[in-house]
Amino acid sequence: MPVPPPPSPSPLPRLPRLSIAHQLSLLIAAAVALAVLSVGALTVWNLSSGFRDYLQSRDEEQLMRLTKLVEQRAAADPSMDWLRGNREAMRALMDEFSGTQARGRPPGPPPRYKESGRPPSRPDRPGLPPPDDHEPPGPPADMAAPPPPRDQPPPQAAPQGNLGQRVMIIDMQGVRLAGREAPPGVRRTVRAVKVNGVEVARIELGAEPEPEGVDARFLQRQYTGLALAALGTIALAVLAAWLVARRWSRPLQALQLASRDIAAGKRPQPLQPTGALEIAQLMQGINSMAAELARLEDARRLWIAQISHELRTPLAVLRGEIESIEDGARQPTREVMASLREEVLQLNRLVNDLHTLSMADVDGLRCDFTSGDAHAALLRVALRFEAPARQRGLQLLRPPNDGRSIVVFWDFGRIEQLLGNLLSNSLRYTDAPGVVQLDWKVSGHELILTVEDSAPGVSPADLPQIFDPLFRADKARQRGTNYGDEHGSGLGLAIVRTIAVAHGGTAVASHSVKGGLLLCVRLPLQAGKP
Repeated sequence: MPVPPPPSPSPLPRLPRLSIAHQLSLLIAAAVALAVLSVGALTVWNLSSGFRDYLQSRDEEQLMRLTKLVEQRAAADPSMDWLRGNREAMRALMDEFSGTQARGRPPGPPPRYKESGRPPSRPDRPGLPPPDDHEPPGPPADMAAPPPPRDQPPPQAAPQGNLGQRVMIIDMQGVRLAGREAPPGVRRTVRAVKVNGVEVARIELGAEPEPEGVDARFLQRQYTGLALAALGTIALAVLAAWLVARRWSRPLQALQLASRDIAAGKRPQPLQPTGALEIAQLMQGINSMAAELARLEDARRLWIAQISHELRTPLAVLRGEIESIEDGARQPTREVMASLREEVLQLNRLVNDLHTLSMADVDGLRCDFTSGDAHAALLRVALRFEAPARQRGLQLLRPPNDGRSIVVFWDFGRIEQLLGNLLSNSLRYTDAPGVVQLDWKVSGHELILTVEDSAPGVSPADLPQIFDPLFRADKARQRGTNYGDEHGSGLGLAIVRTIAVAHGGTAVASHSVKGGLLLCVRLPLQAGKP
């Protein structure tokens, strides 16, 4: 019995996608918060490190002053026996050091007990433990500082902190004379006590582990201020990010609505370019795209209407001829069949022209480029139109057959179709008697082909639309005036422009000095070569 496969794990729920306003708000707020926290952390580290350096510098300065004081006391007894195990001497020394710092003057002479070699006795107060050298020294009762002069401000005592609890004096053998030894692992600063250049003792000062008292409160206030400033900055950043994101999202919402209308085939209202430069440019692009789509939609509708009209004419003629034959009103004579054949050919030409234009729009006009003589090919087409021109009372002027050669790389079938459409257009719309002048010449790396005819002309408003499909300037150049039953489909000049573009050239129309229309086509000599 086959074992059923294990159940596939259920897919994880997808998180909801955030709007661009929310994304921008979070991004800006996160960037500002990261910057604020980074600066805050750096500031805290710098403040802590700088404060430790300050405390160390203060300790070194106090240690240097204490060393000078001890050196002055040791000058009377360099053996340092006056300090060995003498708590009162250490207390008096620290009291004198504190008083010296408070008065801001150099220390005075050594106390009187230095002369006798022993400290003065001081009875212990009842109920109190004997003094200990580990206790912080207090100010001596009999050493009150004299009052400062009236014209000077009272001196301010320098902060001693817990210096007396971190000082230890040792002799040259490393034996502790007085003070408290620093705990293991604590950094120590050592100063040598010298008398007449000879080192007689050393003073060690242990580093203060953590700021205490006023120092700790100072750091606490600084840290609190930094935290409040960081929180306030982040709050302002969140508010600013929300406002900026909201300002940016409004034009984007308008763009979204416009794109939905375009996708639904509707014509959106023109957008007012607002917001950042890029968004304003995007809105202008949407407006241009919407206008172009509207123009193309109008052109498509007009195209369908015109094609329907063009197809209706030959189909109506065919239907009428066939119905008249069926009803017996007309006999299927040779003339009737020739008329039917002409309408079918006209319908076939129209369908072929439409197919050519549609293929050019879909995938570009396919061309088979070969090398050949442009002069001979153009002259061959011109000779084919000389007889029809004479029959219509028109004079066709062309370059002479002088045997010259113009080597080009073209699709000669397409180029002959191009020139045939140009000449057919002129023969169809030029009044008799009239002139149609054909010319071509080489200019640089291109060949300039021109077809110029006499009256009637084209209004300036119609010139830009000459090469549009199914366009006819009917007011000035009436259709079929001189071209018998071969009515134009309105696609000939559109095919001319399509072939010229496929060869990398251009086709333009202008007024002719002869009173009619001047059509100019520029074609590269080596159009098919990369």
